[in-house]
Amino acid sequence: MPSLRAKARTRIPSIAHFVGRLCADRRLALYDLLPLVSTPRARDRLARLIAWFRPKTPGFAPAAGARRLHEALVTEGITLRLPPLPAAEIAAMRHYFETVPCHDPYRPQLGRFRFDAPPDPATNMGFFTAAEILAAPHVLALLNDPMVLETAELFLGCKPLLDNISCWWSYGGKSSAKGTQRYHRDFDSLRGFKLFLYLSDVDAAGGPHVFMRGSQRSARLDTGSALPDAAIHEAFGIENEVAMTGPAGTRFLADTFGWHKGLLPGTGNRLMLVAQYNINRTPHLPAHPVMAMPAGAGWDPFVNRLILGEGGAARR
Repeated sequence: MPSLRAKARTRIPSIAHFVGRLCADRRLALYDLLPLVSTPRARDRLARLIAWFRPKTPGFAPAAGARRLHEALVTEGITLRLPPLPAAEIAAMRHYFETVPCHDPYRPQLGRFRFDAPPDPATNMGFFTAAEILAAPHVLALLNDPMVLETAELFLGCKPLLDNISCWWSYGGKSSAKGTQRYHRDFDSLRGFKLFLYLSDVDAAGGPHVFMRGSQRSARLDTGSALPDAAIHEAFGIENEVAMTGPAGTRFLADTFGWHKGLLPGTGNRLMLVAQYNINRTPHLPAHPVMAMPAGAGWDPFVNRLILGEGGAARR
């Protein structure tokens, strides 16, 4: 296994680069350091230390459903489907994302475009901003689902930070997989998991989320780089590969320190919404809360502190 010094040489480009990112945004500096803590045991120890100082829900008594989800996350790394959402809510969210223009973050020069008309054949995905996602109907309530928050508190040992909210179209019929469409593991949080919600029907050819069960507890393939399928299958066994399919409205949780990918759709366009429940803050959201806490919402201000402020005030 690579030494800490070797990891530092390969995963932090230079001291000057690190200091520059620290001065620009301290979240970026932490993001550079996290891959150095790369074994599950070391990450768990540091996460438990952080959780000791974080707020907990008084009289915390999670429901049986949350306990089952937590057990699946710990053992398998991925859960079965959560209870379905009302069809009308899924339809409203999908309609919203069909009317808001998206963008290709890897080709910002392309500007904004309709979800079904990417301007460049090389565009595999069309993304929305955090502000656009949070303005969608039902999204904030979905992200504050009590069962998911109870699962997160069980998993982390403290209240989670709702972070790294994303939603994007994946376009079918492309020649090659790009970015997160290749097997990788996430190093941006010491401990956390993601909620995945399909807003389109996803069958085996529709770009399902693919996860390697049990890999979240393994130090094998200690790298921050994407790897080919063959390397992952050899390390963990193809029999442990899970492809999550289901109709629009399918939602599930996964510990994305485990090896995973969003399969390149063979046909059609997949629409998926994802949110992360973390022990530490990532640099994926804007530095300031995106919007004010809705009046009377009653959602936990600590859980939502990165996205919802009092009058939009920043919370550092």
